[in-house]
Amino acid sequence: MRWWIFILASIIVVGLDSGLGGVFTIRGLGHATPSIAACLLAFVSLQARPRTALWAAWLIGMMLDLSPGSTGAAGGIPVIGPRTLGAIAATQVVILLRPVVFRRRVITIAVMAGLVSACIGLGSAAVETLRWWMPWTHALAPPPPGTRIGTIAGSAIYTLLLALPVGAILRMTTIWWRFEAPSGRLDYASNRR
Repeated sequence: MRWWIFILASIIVVGLDSGLGGVFTIRGLGHATPSIAACLLAFVSLQARPRTALWAAWLIGMMLDLSPGSTGAAGGIPVIGPRTLGAIAATQVVILLRPVVFRRRVITIAVMAGLVSACIGLGSAAVETLRWWMPWTHALAPPPPGTRIGTIAGSAIYTLLLALPVGAILRMTTIWWRFEAPSGRLDYASNRR
């Protein structure tokens, strides 16, 4: 994989997530917000080698944790970890699922982006809840579990729908990335004889 393309793409998508997150937020669904970064992470996790995909997840998770508007400690200091751990876990889930899916389909990218968004949301919620229980932190009380799960599910579905056009755009740029061909199911048409 060409790392300079990934770094450029992740700067763009994290900037779009930070800048346009409030515009695309649906307040009626518990402030559900789509994640373009989850679309990029799903695309890379489906195509790159496992170790490369995990390093990419770590990098994009760090960028998400350090981006403006991310949840921080009392005093505005960003907390590194919640989205990073969620991104690494999400990438591991995609790596485990990719031998049984057609990786070059836009619908696969969209479904995996929804899954990545849900994993990042669950990881972030777990770390926020754990921080709240620690006696030495001054973390804010997390929202009720039903509200938080509803927001995570709404964001995952919203990301899945947004990933259809974003996945099509990413799919058209596959030749620029120079992914190594990992083993597994790439496409139905290439497997037919």
